[in-house]
Amino acid sequence: MKKHFLKTVALTRLKATAIATAMVLSAGSAYAQLQPQATGKLNEYLGAHHAQGTFSGTVAVTENGKTIYSQGFGMANYEKQLPNSPGVKYRIGSVTKPFTAVLVLQLQEKGKLNVQDKVSKYLPDFPNGDKITLHHLLSNTSGLPDFVNYWKGLNTQPATTADILNLVKDKPLEFEPGTKWKYSSTGFIVLAQVVEKVTGKPYEKVLVQQILKPAKMQHTGLEFSKPIPGLAQGYNHDGLEREKAKPIDMSWCHAAGAIYSTPADLARFDAALKEEKLLTSESKKLMYTPVKNNYGYGWVIDSVGNEPRISHSGAINGFKANFIRLPERNITITILSNYESQQVNGPISRDVTAIVLGQDYKVPVVHNAISLSKEQMAAYVGEYQVAPKVNFRVYQEANQLFAEGPDKQSFHIFPEAEDTFFLKVAPASITFEKDTAGNVTKMVLHHGGKAMPATRVN
Repeated sequence: MKKHFLKTVALTRLKATAIATAMVLSAGSAYAQLQPQATGKLNEYLGAHHAQGTFSGTVAVTENGKTIYSQGFGMANYEKQLPNSPGVKYRIGSVTKPFTAVLVLQLQEKGKLNVQDKVSKYLPDFPNGDKITLHHLLSNTSGLPDFVNYWKGLNTQPATTADILNLVKDKPLEFEPGTKWKYSSTGFIVLAQVVEKVTGKPYEKVLVQQILKPAKMQHTGLEFSKPIPGLAQGYNHDGLEREKAKPIDMSWCHAAGAIYSTPADLARFDAALKEEKLLTSESKKLMYTPVKNNYGYGWVIDSVGNEPRISHSGAINGFKANFIRLPERNITITILSNYESQQVNGPISRDVTAIVLGQDYKVPVVHNAISLSKEQMAAYVGEYQVAPKVNFRVYQEANQLFAEGPDKQSFHIFPEAEDTFFLKVAPASITFEKDTAGNVTKMVLHHGGKAMPATRVN
């Protein structure tokens, strides 16, 4: 690992701004609709995330159908030094689900199916098909287990929809259909089979004919096994070491997550929906009506501040995506990243939206990691108790430290000073306290303006 040296906060901010200016690659200047200071704020904010190693990709904003901000940060391919730009294609993961929902509602408009139909009407042999309706599948209320939980070790080889459903078809429902909500990509694979059964055509052809062509989305499609020209390389990157993402055959994602696109094409999708080129107002009202847990048909329906929001996020090997629509402002925000940064669908999407709406946000502090010896690192290893039966575990692998929370999820922590560490996955830090003999006795997690102390118990 390369050595890093601490700098003052002022110098760090200056460096972040310089990197933002140098690395930003744009299709053109922002238009007048977005206040000039908002453009600068977006550049500063996203540039800081890029400098920190928590963002690489493209962010675009459209207002009233016109692109008012479109900037690329970092590289679409770091090995070949190909920059991110608005013309780069990205995997959008579960942002695919709204497309599948639109296809189903289009077929309902044509009288070829009804969302209240049972799955057994179209797939007679599907387990529990007499209990589950298309409505349940679209709204994540079917009770079907999520096949993604079972694809480990299998998803590098091509798969059919039947192969995907074989992973869960013999597993019991997690709840009675319609009684609860739980996110499950399985339902959208079943919907793909229904679409194919009703139309007599492969899902991908229906997608092209019914959405991509009418919306003039020429840089969008399904990524199965064939290479896609202009597609960004995805990275599993936590800010320290950049590595290519783990391989996956995208046929496993199919109608639940296999679409690739560009910010401009997603803006065209948004415009086609608004202009009713794809669905009638009645179908859109149905699609945008929450069923449970703020989820409609393939969309999250909620608000930000007092602004109604229609959105969906996506995550797939090497990529994160967030497609945010603010209907009352006629604004669309697209965030596409070729880093698996957990901040994209959390702080970044929240703060970019806040900047666009003129709300409060915070520019991330750009930390600089230093080198500590294995012996120095080892001093912090141990169990730390927050409350009875609620522990954090700090452990060491090679010359790196990790913290494991009560939920058993681990996150990498980076030394900024001998007793101060920071996270890349969230805007948080950890400080360790020692007794007079120099023994570590406590860790304190700082996040969201709050401090959570944990006493060392071993």
